[in-house]
Amino acid sequence: MLTFKDFSTALYALSKAKGYALTVILTLGLTLGTLVAMFNLNYQILAAPLPYPDDEHLVVGSASWLAKDGTVLFQRVLPNSTFPVYQQPSDKLSDHAMYGYSFTDMTLRDLPHSPVIQVAYATSGFMRMYQMPMLHGRAFSQDEDTGSHQPVAVLSEQVWRSQYNSEPALVGRTVRIGEQDYKVIGIASALFTEPRLVGPSRHTDVWLPWDFNPVVPRDRTAVSGWQFYLAKLKSPDLRQAFAQELTALVDNSYQDAALSNQSGRSLVFNAEPLRQILYGDSGNRTLWMLAGSMLLLLIAATNIMNLLFSRAARQQRAMSIQVALGAQRRHILGSILAELSWLLLGALLLAFVVAEAAYALLREYAADSLPGIAALGLDWPVLLFALLSCLLLGLCFAQLINTQINYRAIQQNLQSSGKGSGVQISRRSRQLLIGAQVMLAAMLLVCCLQVLLQALVQLRQDVGFASRDRYQITIDDATPAPAAGLPAEQRFALLRQRTTELMQVRDILLQHPAVEAASVTNYPPVSFDGLFGILNAVADPAEPSQALISRYTSTDQHYFPMFAIPLLQGRNFTAQEVSTQSLVVIINQTFAEKLRPDGQVLGLRLHNPTGSQSYEIIGVSANHQLPDAWSAIEPNRSYMPRSVSGSASLVLQLKPGMSIDKTVINQAMTQVSPQFKAAAMHSMADNIDRVLLRNYLAAAVTSALVVLSFVLAAIGIYGVLSYSVQMRRFELGVRMAIGARPGTILRQLLGENLKPVCAGLVLAALALVVLWLVLQQSSLMVELSTSGFALPLLLIVLLTVLTSLLSVWGIIRKPAIYALQGQ
Repeated sequence: MLTFKDFSTALYALSKAKGYALTVILTLGLTLGTLVAMFNLNYQILAAPLPYPDDEHLVVGSASWLAKDGTVLFQRVLPNSTFPVYQQPSDKLSDHAMYGYSFTDMTLRDLPHSPVIQVAYATSGFMRMYQMPMLHGRAFSQDEDTGSHQPVAVLSEQVWRSQYNSEPALVGRTVRIGEQDYKVIGIASALFTEPRLVGPSRHTDVWLPWDFNPVVPRDRTAVSGWQFYLAKLKSPDLRQAFAQELTALVDNSYQDAALSNQSGRSLVFNAEPLRQILYGDSGNRTLWMLAGSMLLLLIAATNIMNLLFSRAARQQRAMSIQVALGAQRRHILGSILAELSWLLLGALLLAFVVAEAAYALLREYAADSLPGIAALGLDWPVLLFALLSCLLLGLCFAQLINTQINYRAIQQNLQSSGKGSGVQISRRSRQLLIGAQVMLAAMLLVCCLQVLLQALVQLRQDVGFASRDRYQITIDDATPAPAAGLPAEQRFALLRQRTTELMQVRDILLQHPAVEAASVTNYPPVSFDGLFGILNAVADPAEPSQALISRYTSTDQHYFPMFAIPLLQGRNFTAQEVSTQSLVVIINQTFAEKLRPDGQVLGLRLHNPTGSQSYEIIGVSANHQLPDAWSAIEPNRSYMPRSVSGSASLVLQLKPGMSIDKTVINQAMTQVSPQFKAAAMHSMADNIDRVLLRNYLAAAVTSALVVLSFVLAAIGIYGVLSYSVQMRRFELGVRMAIGARPGTILRQLLGENLKPVCAGLVLAALALVVLWLVLQQSSLMVELSTSGFALPLLLIVLLTVLTSLLSVWGIIRKPAIYALQGQ
């Protein structure tokens, strides 16, 4: 049993070996801290309870939109045919709600600087199910549910503090959002953990009643993204039955309305657990990060084993004296365990510091890419994992050291005066250390380099359009929506008038000295929020079932030149075609090859599903090279000079070195219509970076792992080889004295050292082959790079050569007498 004296003696001994102690603590602390951080991230995503009561009962309802052949056109959309279901909820539910996000930036128009806000639309059930805590006022009541049209609002505490200076009297007053005044009935506390249903980057500033959601007035055939039917099941076991029940109701209603123009498409309702919606497949990525950090810790552990063995060998004389004075084996082990305890305690404290630093880095750079970042911190499961990890490492270290201590040799050590006699690390142990080090390092390096090279290929790839000095200006448009009963012709006339006004704003901005070019569009090549429009078309109106879906952009003649998007065939829109909204279309190369394998489609026509209108293809644009969350390959794209929808944006190209602010843009808008406000300016380069954020994160994490694993491997291999050479110093001196040349000794040592290295590389290759075969059976997309496989192996061989040279250089560069004298 360890005593206080054991610990005090061990602490004194470590104070005399500060370099050794610091090396062990730093090596283990850094790697253990990384492992703790990755464990915590995975725990939050995969196992931590959600901050909502009965979270296992909560599901998020949406639909998969299927083509006639059963292929999924879009996932997680909500058809308007779901809305009537809300009025007659299933008997399998204890509560439910409608919930949706605004597609566009909006502004608080009651404030002079019109700050940008993000809006969500909800019924009262959302605030009940998720138990939204209120700082002031109240949440929505059932009296403000669907059909009541009560203009009330709940503000977040962040907006209340930042925009209204924490004014207590704000509750009961009105705020203006768009064209409507809303009475503030409550301030949601900052303690509320918002369920971010469309990704970790989207937060809500203001909640408005569902009745004011612009998707509500649409017909039953419409489907919308970012809209959900939230439900609380009476039992988690009812999830599948509830989904089947709503599939029948929603799809039947959709088919009744869509039979004439939707070509046999159907809807399948999905009731997904809340955790699945919030975290999705993030666990797949974070588990790989956890695996990498575990390998890193194992590499560090092999380094530490070498240090521990070396220290045990250096302490053999002290151990011999202890044995001569009557110390038993348990006393020797007790002193070793006491030293290990101090080292592990120091490493554990450092690990917590490293983990907190990792949390800060993740919050700064990965909060918009990975969910669960905000919840990272030191809690009991993480603390228990760290303690158990330290305990397991300590037991392993103690057991391995115990196997290396020859108690009989220690007893005889005082009687020995030979060179290199006494307690040493056996040759087999040294080779096992090198082989294990190489195997783990090779596996980690190969895996990390494969991910790193894929990420770098995407980051270096030309996206297919210009982005420098180009900005997306989102527009908060308070123009009243056309009345529901208005004839179609009058409704289209109002939309054309709105588009004309935006064109006038564009022409005014073109006169500004900072503006190089300007365009009006519903969506730029890549939007700040990742949204896009959809166009349904058929190549032959006689075959409406062969519908083609494309990402749709409504724009003008300035769009393609501004973004330097080349036209591979045909021509751009003319000003006349834009002003008259001619029935012409430009499609991308992918879409053209879908219509004809050779891509020669000029003069062909696309038809809407009903066949009432057709559009002549006048040009084919080059593809973009920017895979996003919706499509891993370039999708179909179509461009038309039609009326801009409610998601209108201005896109500006500024002259190099010039800038412009919202005030100037708002002044131009005021000259045309007081209904327009510039909500926000988004750099196109930043928009691209948001799409590539996963690649940046992958490149950063894997680069760090590559560097750390290579450095640790270098330190570990050098430590083992250096120790081996020191134990053979006298032998090498004898060989040099009888005529062995330095080159001969180096070649022989290198041959001996490469044997365990090659064995480790072979084992690593076999493990990687097995891993690759397993991944082939999974849904993960894996692209192998030959250089990513060969380069780590060559680096490890080169590392072995260099460390072999360094370990023996201090001996072979001097005359043999120095080695014989032990100098």
